Amino acid sequence: MPRPFVFASSVPLLKHVFHFATLLGIWGQPVFAIPMVYNTSVPTTLTDTCAKALLSDVSCDPTVRNFHPGFYYPPKTLERACTSTCKDSIDAYWNAVQSSCGNETLTASFDLEASVLIVPGTYKYLYEYICLQDSGRYCNNVAATAAAIADPGNSRFNYLDAVPSGTVPPDPCDMCFIKSLRLQAGSPYFDGPALASMSAYESMTSKCGVTGQPLTTTTIGFYTEEPVVTPAPCMGKKYSIQPGDDCYSISRSQGVGTAWLLSDNNLASYCDDFPTSGDLCIVNTCKTYTVKPKDTCGGIAKSANITIPQLKAWNPIINAGCYNMDRLNGTQLCISAPGTEWVPPSVTDLPGATVTTPAPVPTDAASGSNTYCGRWYKVKKGDYCNLLVLKFAISMEDFIFLNPAINSNCTNLYADESYCVQAVGDINTYSGKPGYITTPTGAIPTAIETPFPARPNATAAPYERLNPSLPLAKGTRDGCVHYFDGADYQFNLTDTDWHSNCEVAIEVYGVDPESFAVWNAGLGNVSQPECAFKEGFRYCGSYYLQKDDVESENPTPTMPPDTTTTAATTTGPSPTSPTMTGQPSTCNKWHTVEQGDTCDTVTQKYGLKREEFLAWNPSVSSDCSQNFWLGYAYCVGVEGTTPPMTTTTTNVPTPRPTKPPAEWTQPGIAENCVKWDRATSGDYCAALAERNGITVAQLAEWNTALGANGSKCDTQFWLDYYYCVAVSG
Repeated sequence: MPRPFVFASSVPLLKHVFHFATLLGIWGQPVFAIPMVYNTSVPTTLTDTCAKALLSDVSCDPTVRNFHPGFYYPPKTLERACTSTCKDSIDAYWNAVQSSCGNETLTASFDLEASVLIVPGTYKYLYEYICLQDSGRYCNNVAATAAAIADPGNSRFNYLDAVPSGTVPPDPCDMCFIKSLRLQAGSPYFDGPALASMSAYESMTSKCGVTGQPLTTTTIGFYTEEPVVTPAPCMGKKYSIQPGDDCYSISRSQGVGTAWLLSDNNLASYCDDFPTSGDLCIVNTCKTYTVKPKDTCGGIAKSANITIPQLKAWNPIINAGCYNMDRLNGTQLCISAPGTEWVPPSVTDLPGATVTTPAPVPTDAASGSNTYCGRWYKVKKGDYCNLLVLKFAISMEDFIFLNPAINSNCTNLYADESYCVQAVGDINTYSGKPGYITTPTGAIPTAIETPFPARPNATAAPYERLNPSLPLAKGTRDGCVHYFDGADYQFNLTDTDWHSNCEVAIEVYGVDPESFAVWNAGLGNVSQPECAFKEGFRYCGSYYLQKDDVESENPTPTMPPDTTTTAATTTGPSPTSPTMTGQPSTCNKWHTVEQGDTCDTVTQKYGLKREEFLAWNPSVSSDCSQNFWLGYAYCVGVEGTTPPMTTTTTNVPTPRPTKPPAEWTQPGIAENCVKWDRATSGDYCAALAERNGITVAQLAEWNTALGANGSKCDTQFWLDYYYCVAVSG
């Protein structure tokens, strides 16, 4: 790759031969002949004619070669440098390079190939910019005065550190500023393109009332090789854009997430510059939902009977905290898995390669390794046990069995020693394995005798387990110090400040919610009100010992004290969150809306009628679709009303109606179904089947939406839906 071009002004003076001839002009001023480019900077890829033009001299003061944008120069320097001779010479230099170099290029910034004219063009622009005049004034000096007044003592290039007293600040609409900005914005060099894109010049002329001086822009000839893009074949179906279509209507009519539609067709996000004609590829189709104002991830997931993680996984456009929902209004989100259904590949069992004869024992066999070995492997530097067991398809247990010198942690594997990595025949027939049988010697007996010594049957009564362990709940880890029965945390939390029984357990065991959620991954988000425990299963209360674990290994679950005031008071408490207008001054109880709340969940929690809630919160619409906002406080109790009576409830199995509502069932349910069960939070196919004494295969047979043998349980088993668990006949 040719080296990037370096301008003469950036090369140290000692690296080149600086020749100039001093001639006296008619005014007695010296006229210089200076090179703008040095021989060491000319790319070897240029032709000799082009290189010679670049190396030609220019009749300018040496200062011109070092002009820098944004620097201020004293008036005497500008009078010496800004001459008609210099201007004509720079113009001639530009014309000579243009005619000699043609379309030749050099490597400029960012490894872009640019026209050689970028060299004389840069010098030409800097000369015009620094030497710009208006009404006999150098605009560079006008700018220096304005800068010195605005920021005394910080003038660039040590010029005009102090402003003479009585100096009048230049007018912001001074024609010098207008002309300078016009020259900058119309140029392709330095900040020109940025100023043009911001319409800075048009804004300034409009503000200052300047007319008749339109902006003209020029460009640099950059040359880039455009890659040939071969469009990928459409893996879905094609859709031709119709008149009046937009990305919202297409994604809605074609059943595809809006973000998926844009991504699959390499279009700009958020429907920017959406095409009005042509074909689109529809790939990731799904069941869609139209986002409405004030929608939240929790609300959408709940209405679609899916989890928030599923919603995010199926819609990568949603950011981690669901904070960009306001930008998705009107778009389609997937509330089922996008794309075609994944079909697991068929697995063909390959016959195992069984070794029937032992391999020769190498001289470097590891000490203690079983010499009755079907295959040996010489360990190399960098090998480790897990790598060997994967490479030779042998379990760690069998590898250590064949090489007993290896310790249980496999930390003493030595390089340059050979280890046995395959048994001869079935390893279970080796001595020490359960299938081992001694080989009789001499005459073969008429009856096969057991190889194990005869022992009497055990007569001691088995010890009775007073507290047999319950099965672990789905997602609950083993090895915890404290477990508890889900049945112990079925408290009625009505009229309390507790959001869920999960929150109660977290408080009882004194752990943080994040750790509790990790130990009991099947609970999902433990901060949500719907977090609950299933009876008959164990949950992890603490994975490690707590500092209070002195008197008891398992704390007795009790209800923490309820801090909620249920009696009416004369002066109600002030809400801790923003409120709506119209709420009664006698309100003595408030509820702050959290993720997942609805009017129904709030009224149920406080034992209210919908009419009471709406009367105390008149800003909320009758269907709760307006002004029921996340993070706002709503009145749920007023003076003079009797708080709802708290009753103790006993957990009962989920009701199993003979015929559930149609909207809560899926298609494909057995016609002769006589018993139903509803999927509750934390349920999965196997749990529901086990609860009803049937197999997953039976559950799937009577509920075909779950797929053959439950193959679709991961995506089609929906919260709060009813499933057939028994049939007649």
